[in-house]
Amino acid sequence: MSTLWHPPVPGRVTDAAGNPWLIRRAWPGTEAGDYIVEVQQPGSADVAAGRIERGLFEPVLLNDPGLPSLARQAARGTTVVHRAHKRAVIRAAGQYIKVFRPGRATHAALRHGLAADLISGIFDAPAILDTAPDTIVFSALPGQSFFDLGQNHAEVTDAVFAHHWSRWSRKWAATVSRSAGSGCSGNPDAQPTHTASTEAEVLLRWVGHWLHHSAGVPEAAATRSALAWRARAVTDELLRTPADPLVWAHGDLHDKQLLGTCDEPRIGLLDFDGACVAEAALDLANLDVHLALRHRQGKLTGRRYAIAHHHVLATANHLRVSPQRFAAYSASTRLRLACLYSFRPPWGPRAVSYLT
Repeated sequence: MSTLWHPPVPGRVTDAAGNPWLIRRAWPGTEAGDYIVEVQQPGSADVAAGRIERGLFEPVLLNDPGLPSLARQAARGTTVVHRAHKRAVIRAAGQYIKVFRPGRATHAALRHGLAADLISGIFDAPAILDTAPDTIVFSALPGQSFFDLGQNHAEVTDAVFAHHWSRWSRKWAATVSRSAGSGCSGNPDAQPTHTASTEAEVLLRWVGHWLHHSAGVPEAAATRSALAWRARAVTDELLRTPADPLVWAHGDLHDKQLLGTCDEPRIGLLDFDGACVAEAALDLANLDVHLALRHRQGKLTGRRYAIAHHHVLATANHLRVSPQRFAAYSASTRLRLACLYSFRPPWGPRAVSYLT
């Protein structure tokens, strides 16, 4: 079978010492055919980072030069996220430790504090237990992610699943309404503005990655033309239609960022590194497209996808999100995720064709 790149990301690699690694996630590298990956050794709970360059895999272990605190912090628990030279997350007893590049934790902590203040009394947020210039220690929250709840058919009925999403809808509408009433200014360094132009820039950057990694492959010519045309149409829609009012936004809202428990009405909200000021459609479209992806991946039944999708649309309607803006941000998110997942096994480069 022909490929759309040279070469695609494999599901399994071997390092120079002959050790096998399973690839969990991947991102495009600078050169076509090179990739940044997140890997696990078979049977190990810890993840590690790595690089694939010129077809050769090299792990980036705890001595990651971009994250000088990683080795020390990793000794406290299990590494669950490690993107080479950028960030890592360690799960410890009752805690999660985020490791940043030197100096980068300060803004992340400020952004988290502003978000926690805003959602106080509506959502639960992890408490900051300790900070340093390159680390933040957070408390763990109880419950399962909505992603896991969607796949839990032993304990979570469709009715319970619907109740979780109904509670989320009310809480999200209250949060956004509160931010609109407060003027949503805050610290501009901690809460940057994500406009339609910003969204278009992010989308075009991901499309550019795809086009770069498929350059010179004859089989990719038709897809490249279609993708370039689609990117122009989506960015035009983002920039052409009138923008909705700006409110506080999570910046990366999806079902893995929400935590629910079956025995109480509280819902946790995680990860405010991308918090910003934006149109409400940014978060709602991102969440909705992720739900459609879960359904496509077989992670959500048709019934449960319909339940969650209904509540996202109901929330958008309650917040008076323009249908045009919701559609524009949804189209941008679908195209961005298509490009991202094309670098990840088992989706492969054809993700652009079947996710758009």
